[in-house]
Amino acid sequence: MLKKNKPFMNIGPGAFIQEELEEKNWRQEDLAEILDMSLKSVNLLIKNKQAITVKTAKLLSKAFGQSPQYWLNLDANYRLRLADYKVLEERTNLYAKVYKYMPIKEMIKKGWIESYDNTGELKTMVRKFWAIKKLDFNFLERTELPSLRRSNAYSQFNKYFALTWFNMAKRCAKIFDANKYTKNKLRKITEDYTAYTLYKTGPRKLIADLNNAGVKFLILKHLKKTYIDGATFLDKTNPVIVCTLRYNRVDNFWFTTAHEIAHVLLHLKSSKDYFIDNLDQINTKDEREANEFALKIIKAKEITEYFRPLGRYISELRVRNCAEEIGVSAAIVVGVLQYNNMLSQRNLNRLKERVSDKIPKKYWAEKHMKKVRIAA
Repeated sequence: MLKKNKPFMNIGPGAFIQEELEEKNWRQEDLAEILDMSLKSVNLLIKNKQAITVKTAKLLSKAFGQSPQYWLNLDANYRLRLADYKVLEERTNLYAKVYKYMPIKEMIKKGWIESYDNTGELKTMVRKFWAIKKLDFNFLERTELPSLRRSNAYSQFNKYFALTWFNMAKRCAKIFDANKYTKNKLRKITEDYTAYTLYKTGPRKLIADLNNAGVKFLILKHLKKTYIDGATFLDKTNPVIVCTLRYNRVDNFWFTTAHEIAHVLLHLKSSKDYFIDNLDQINTKDEREANEFALKIIKAKEITEYFRPLGRYISELRVRNCAEEIGVSAAIVVGVLQYNNMLSQRNLNRLKERVSDKIPKKYWAEKHMKKVRIAA
């Protein structure tokens, strides 16, 4: 079936009345006299601001010759089209507003929100997602993200999408469990952090120990135009660490988690504190401190000092010898060398395995979206 196109302009009966006046060389005052109506009423008819009643239709038919039904039909069709346009305009305004602040299609694809059939469902869903009564996004306009910003390298960065991701992370954190938070237990994890990196089950063991220390951990994939690696915040009294696996490599996992642990130990003081990180951009004092802490516990200094006397020729054998001597994974050695421009970004990447297969599915937020939506 062919889709009917809406007319380009919604022409009301007033235009036809004006044509009749011009053809007969009448003024509005003349028509008012003929119809025994006020000049104001005639003017409202011509501007389509006053509907044509049965009585008016009969009078117009006498004045201009058409049937009363002709004028009633002109007015009824105009009013119907006008109503359609108002609905369409309201829908367009709503969608433009929501899509500016939220990547709705991507969120539906990820299962973060359910699909919708009409504007009413969309409004309800958005208000529920943000826990707001009124569809007003001014609170997002006012929110600053000092550690995330648009730059030449990240010209597509979208602050609103980053905040959407963060809100989803906070919602997801509520369904994950952990023991009562103990700062000393978390510090203990950092004392021999590289030991976790030596085993295939290292990520699983680290996450379990984080949970035992009272830190919630989850994976929540990043949204396009956000460039987020991880985040840290409080869920009541439990610190939460979220990783996106934007770079699905084991060295990135170890460093991102170390960076977020640093935020928990050094900077997370109250429920108002939170950190959303792109680790390619270190812009603030807190981010620099967290970076230095992470580099320390992955033994970055020891790695660079090991290779400094050897010059720029770095082989896989030397990387593995370094890893064994220092007690750290070969993937971290490669990552540190690349980070310090001592090794090309293209070299020895075969030693940096995918990490997604090493993290149990129960820590992936997308696996629990139905539960998250119910809990919201």
